[in-house]
Parts: sequence; C-alpha cells; structure tokens
Amino acid sequence: MEDNPARISNEEVEALLEKNGKEAAAVRPYDFSAQRINRTQLPLLEEINKNFGDRAGASLAGLLGRDVSLHFDALESLKSADLQASLPVPATIAVVRLKPLPGFAYVSVEPALLLTLLDGFFGGSGRANADPQAATAPAAQRFLSLMLRSFAADLTAAWAAVSPVELELVKQETNPRLVQLGGALESVVVARFTVEFAARSGHIDWLLPDALLNPIREALAGDGSPKPAARKQEAWAPVLANAIKDAQLDTRAVLAQAKISLRELVSLSPGDIIPIEAPQQVTLLAGDVPLYRGRFGISQGRNALKILPGAPV
Repeated sequence: MEDNPARISNEEVEALLEKNGKEAAAVRPYDFSAQRINRTQLPLLEEINKNFGDRAGASLAGLLGRDVSLHFDALESLKSADLQASLPVPATIAVVRLKPLPGFAYVSVEPALLLTLLDGFFGGSGRANADPQAATAPAAQRFLSLMLRSFAADLTAAWAAVSPVELELVKQETNPRLVQLGGALESVVVARFTVEFAARSGHIDWLLPDALLNPIREALAGDGSPKPAARKQEAWAPVLANAIKDAQLDTRAVLAQAKISLRELVSLSPGDIIPIEAPQQVTLLAGDVPLYRGRFGISQGRNALKILPGAPV
C-alpha cells in the first residue's frame, strides 16, 4: 500500500479549471414554457389573424372616426400559469365565446391603449390617463365592450374558411387572477396585434386555450389549399359476394328430439327404445343459425331434406 497517493499537478488543475470555464460559458438557458410557435404548425391560424387584423383595423377606424392602424404581429404558445402571471394588474380582459367552439377565449387590451382609444373616441388627441386604475372605470369598460362588438363581423369573416364563428361577449374582468385560462401546464395560443393611434401604440392579445382550438387543430395545421379528390376505389361488395358463393358450408338438421328424466336416462340399456314423434317439418341449420324449413325424405337412396317454399327463417 502506498503512503503517498498520486496527485495531479498544478498545471493539470489549471487546465481543468480553464476547460470547465469554457464549457460553462457555452451553456445557454432555454425556456420551454415560452416558446414561439413554429409558423408551419398552424399556418392557417396565422392567415386568419392577418385577415382579421386588416378588417378590424378598418372597423376600429370607423368606430373612432379617426385614422388608426391595427395589424397582426405573431403567434406565441405559453403555459397558462406563466401567461396569467404576466398579465398586468389591473387588467382589461374580456371573456368571450367563439361559438360553436368549446370553452372561452380571452381578449386582453393594454390598459394604456384602452384609455388612449377611449380619449380618441370622445374626440380627444389620444392622450392616455396616467392612472392605470382609470381603465377599470365604467366608461372604459363600456368602450371595451363596444370595441369588441364592432369586431364581431370581422372575426366571423376571417374564420369563415375554417369554421363558422360567432363572437359573444360573456363578461369583463379587471383581476387577472380570476381568469380561468386552464390548468397550470396547459398551453394557450396568444395572437398579438399592435394598434397605433395618435402617435401612440399598444397591444391587443387574443388568448386561445388549446382546448378551444383542439376540435379544428387539424384544419388550422393545413395551408388552406383544397384537398385532392379521394381516389376512386373498386367496389368490394360484388367481389366479396362472388367469393362467398363459392364458400363451403356445413349444414345439419335435427330430425327429432325427445325429453326424458335423468332416472330414465341412467336406466337405459342397449336395445331399449326411446319413443319419438317424427315432425312434419325440420329446420336446416348452419352451426346454430337456422336457414330454411324442410321435410325429411329419401332421394336416390339417400337421406334428404326437401326445402319448402318460403323465405329463410
């Protein structure tokens, strides 16, 4: 046994520290809970939102009686818990239905943007109130409701290529903690729109839970082009019918049955006779399935069954 175990030199220690430092510098964190959707995943949803942005911009300009720009930015997929934590307090959120899709969708408007648009609606220059609590006032909430209703026809037209959608305002919420976006690990698709008015800008986000999109996810994953016509295939019914006609089938017929007690059965011996009454008709069976009614007889020296007229039983 050695008294002085081998030790690494100072030069080797420095080399290892230098190597570990380089590897640590090369490590980059990646947040799986907030990743941008690949544009090829739901390309038709992107086209829907672009179409809606163009239409909604014109409707908003008509509502304000002023020039306003509204355009679609991007789609993002966020975990429900992370999205809920990122919403401002107080918030200006509308809970809506996109009938007939299941569940709820949510429209989140930046409070400062809502106040800017409200000021413009009343003929102002678009100067927003510095107090975010002003966005929770009845006038601001009524304007949010009015703005969403002006978007209803635009939303229906934009979604027409995928599904008939009807916008219904359910309620408005200012406390984001009371909004039920789904389970903490469930995903929510966020469609972000930028609004520019009176030299100011802000965002309107449409929050679409996965549960709402699941019934039409396959359609949204397409590119909107018409599907090729299904190739006509040969009808199988005539082929199968002809093949069945050549199938071999075992049949049987029960000519008579007798019912005796167990005492009589155990007392039987060879040569005993069990009296039976020959039936007028017997049933031809395939396995246990009755096919025809018939009458027992002899044909060309063989036992035979004459099929009686009528349909199978």
